[in-house]
Amino acid sequence: MSKVTAAIVRLGGAAIGGTVAFAAWLVVVLSRMPRPPVPPSYTATLTAAVVTAAGFSMGMLFGERITGCRRSSFWGVYLWCLVGCAGGASLLFPFGGMMAGFGLLGLGATAVIVLEFRR
Repeated sequence: MSKVTAAIVRLGGAAIGGTVAFAAWLVVVLSRMPRPPVPPSYTATLTAAVVTAAGFSMGMLFGERITGCRRSSFWGVYLWCLVGCAGGASLLFPFGGMMAGFGLLGLGATAVIVLEFRR
């Protein structure tokens, strides 16, 4: 498998893992939210960053396992993803919960891309 194809598989795995983890977090939070819905707290939004970063990390490691390449530890990938996800959520939280989710996924994915091409 070429290096480019392996990188695409790892990035795709990370994107799927992060999206699935965020969706699972969202289902849990929305099912526990009181009616009528209230705006999310900053603390709840940061728990999304923790869960989504774990999803990005597991997806990246799953992609590494599929390609048979690489070298990463969970914590090495997780810290990069956590910084990206928490940063994105924090930057866009003042604009609402939905924007915080977009920032979380966007900067989390950017952190994964930077990590992949940094090596």
